[in-house]
Amino acid sequence: MIPDQSAKRRAGGSNHERKNDDQASIGPGRTIARMDESKALSPGALEQQRLIHARMRDFRQIDLFRELRTNVLSHVSCRNAVVLVTGVGRRCGTSFLARNLAASIAFDEERTALLMDCNLRHSSVADDFFLPSESPGLVDLFGSDNKTDLGRVIYPSGVPRLRLVPAGRSERRGMEYFASVRMRGLIQEARSRYDDRCLVIDASPALGSPDARILSEYADVVVLVAGEARHQADTIARAAAVFPPDRLAGVIFNHLP
Repeated sequence: MIPDQSAKRRAGGSNHERKNDDQASIGPGRTIARMDESKALSPGALEQQRLIHARMRDFRQIDLFRELRTNVLSHVSCRNAVVLVTGVGRRCGTSFLARNLAASIAFDEERTALLMDCNLRHSSVADDFFLPSESPGLVDLFGSDNKTDLGRVIYPSGVPRLRLVPAGRSERRGMEYFASVRMRGLIQEARSRYDDRCLVIDASPALGSPDARILSEYADVVVLVAGEARHQADTIARAAAVFPPDRLAGVIFNHLP
């Protein structure tokens, strides 16, 4: 099934909708749960993008991600944790894990989630949630105007209590972003805007690029994804060694690319 343009508009929302959502001024204790939601994506659209949802016939996948959510969040004491999801290498299914972990967090009516696409070389969040291709995103906040308001690039996902920050449309993807003071400020803004929001970062692979290691400095917990039967034990060990041991929640073996 190919998503129609109306589905894309529902997921992306209008500028007016976003202004009344994450661009609004934030008060103490404000939560997404009290905000207007965009129209939900249909079960067909969710399944097309391999996203878990409450109306799935096979509850095993839902339960697996709920268990993953419980295990990951057990490593942190705060409700607005930053969770970094990265792979050993490419095609581990990192983005699949990241978006479904974020969705499983949003299943909890007392929590909300923000999925941020920091895999700049192989970004997927915009396509996964049918956002218009011209939607500005994370890297567009690194222009020369010094405007770093994260609310400019937060979008409804079509999943209740889940919001998105796509990678963006800038062509300056070879630039150094993540080690900057501006990036540190954006992460802090993302985690502090709501008391109940978990930030899930979809990162590039741990090996072959310093991005995941740099981003781990902002994270409370790291989840490493390995492709089942794709990586040798020594390769997984090298990827795990990139991160501080006290932040690494564990390794997920994923058989889906």
